[in-house]
Amino acid sequence: MFRTIFLIGAIYLVASCANPTTPEKKELNDTCPNSSLPNLAIDNGMEVVTWNIENFPKAGQATIDSVANIINCLNADIYCLQEISNIASFRELVDLTSEYDYVESTATDYLNLVVLYKKNSFIIKNQSNLFTDYEYEFAYRPPLKLDMTFIGGDEPFDFTLINMHLKCCDNGYYRRLASAELLYNYLNSSRASGVVNHIIVGDWNDDISDDYSVNSFNIFLEDMDNYKYVTYENAHSSSNFYDSFPSYPSFIDHIMISEDLFNEHNSSGDVQTIRLGDYITGYDPIISDHRPVVWRFIP
Repeated sequence: MFRTIFLIGAIYLVASCANPTTPEKKELNDTCPNSSLPNLAIDNGMEVVTWNIENFPKAGQATIDSVANIINCLNADIYCLQEISNIASFRELVDLTSEYDYVESTATDYLNLVVLYKKNSFIIKNQSNLFTDYEYEFAYRPPLKLDMTFIGGDEPFDFTLINMHLKCCDNGYYRRLASAELLYNYLNSSRASGVVNHIIVGDWNDDISDDYSVNSFNIFLEDMDNYKYVTYENAHSSSNFYDSFPSYPSFIDHIMISEDLFNEHNSSGDVQTIRLGDYITGYDPIISDHRPVVWRFIP
């Protein structure tokens, strides 16, 4: 028992101090000058992060403190988080991130979905849970939908954000096929009714670079006039450098946008996998087996 406690303490110590390496893209971090973590914030822009923080908090208080430090230092506008096992612990994390407020799912009993956002940069107009009649298809984690307005740029920008965590493993392929079809039909209906600027993020639990015969998301990949995975190039890279789930390795944490955001992505969009293990020793045992993925753009 003493050895286990000592090991966790040692991992936490080095995780807090960070182990710097040279990242592919690194920007001056004035928000966190003693950290090697990059500052993701861009002027007049939005930064949307999707991050499965595996069974949060997987190492108790050490996880809470480390994740709070990462969130503050990365300085992104929005964090869409999956696998929040303990909401009380997540609220402790929020107390350590003074610039942020949060919305949590009201329809998920375990591995909750939450959105953490800069409270002075956004207005939440509406919150809902999608597909509550199809919990099986969505692994009993109905997606969390927020209608939001970004007020941190030159002018207000309305958008719809959907955070989800699809089924993995076992019969997951068929359940992902079903959930993808439900999502596709919903998005088409939403856009037809006049709703614009959809951003769909999360742990999709499948790699969009898979062969057609085993690809869960062909329905979107066959309609790239209307939907685009901004993570497409990273997922199709010949290198595993960008993988969001390195233990497999694979790229399964995606960000998808609707056609009305294509111009923003093409003109100012930037996608990165944040390789936190390059900065933090003991990242996997103390924080997560997934890496966060960020999409940055100027509305």
